[in-house]
Amino acid sequence: MEHTILIIDDNTELRENTAELLDLAGYKTHTARNGKEGLELARKVQPDLILCDIMMPELDGYGVLRAVNNIASLNQVPFVFLTAKSEKEDFRAGMDLGADDYLTKPFNGDDLLRVVEARLKKSRMMRKQFGNTVDGLNEFMNDIGTLDEIKGLSVNRVVKKYKTREYVFMEGDTPNTLYFLASGKVKIYKTNEDGKEYITNLHNAGEFFGYQAMLRNGNHQHSAMTMEDTELMMIPKNDFFNLLFSSNEVALKFIRYISSNAGESEEKLLNLAYNSARKRVAEALLFMYKKYNEGGKKGDAFPAQRENISALAGISPESVSRNITDLREEGLISTDNGEIRITDLARLEKLRN
Repeated sequence: MEHTILIIDDNTELRENTAELLDLAGYKTHTARNGKEGLELARKVQPDLILCDIMMPELDGYGVLRAVNNIASLNQVPFVFLTAKSEKEDFRAGMDLGADDYLTKPFNGDDLLRVVEARLKKSRMMRKQFGNTVDGLNEFMNDIGTLDEIKGLSVNRVVKKYKTREYVFMEGDTPNTLYFLASGKVKIYKTNEDGKEYITNLHNAGEFFGYQAMLRNGNHQHSAMTMEDTELMMIPKNDFFNLLFSSNEVALKFIRYISSNAGESEEKLLNLAYNSARKRVAEALLFMYKKYNEGGKKGDAFPAQRENISALAGISPESVSRNITDLREEGLISTDNGEIRITDLARLEKLRN
């Protein structure tokens, strides 16, 4: 793939020499003589990387970077400052504004190509989409593990098998691991003083859990138990924090990856908290249906033990049983050997609203 690089510098000789070096290395280049011209050209050509001098007429490099950061189509483009100044304050000012790197003039061809290749490689990784599977997680971890900021991530990530109704961790345990659900189902729950269980989340294959306690620097405030035979990939706490503290871009990418399903789950649980018993059961069934049948077809059955629906809906098992019976008699669901099949999805969704 041919990458386009924009060079903005008021020094004609340096600008042309830099373009020539990059052209010979297989890149496509555009050049601008000042910041104002460079910003107009950036909007037009949409470069993959910008090399920009700091001290220029019309608009200096800091001004160009501020403008680029406010343009949606350009604010993810790697930005590298070219500067003849060696004072640390100049570098720090540029990095504080969001620059990705800098080159001090005079620089040689090796220095130029090293920085350009590193920035483009990191940019590709940041834009790449990774699937919520073990292969997708391994690809993500391996890709970011090649970046200079986070060398030394664990290569051998442990996969552990759990039986149905086996504890992963208990409330009060010290968190040492980020868990990735390779297969199976896990419920996250709390138990009150009377021993009653309240489910706060259900995790499906392709989801992460266990990181909240590590971010709080405290013990687990919930328990985690498998709902069926399950495989979990373990990411050590040190690796987790290496990812978070490596760089802003990597941290943001990782946070988006691990929390892609969090917002929707929180919304569902809020609905459960404030609805009537009948609506709570409908919401709980729809929540479990989606967790068990993501990507499935309408009407797929799923296991739904009364105690889990009760813990998820926050009502008594007896009330769950009555509402399940009502929904079955109304033709919205069917039950068979501990499994529930939603037979009228549209009506059940309407019921919860």
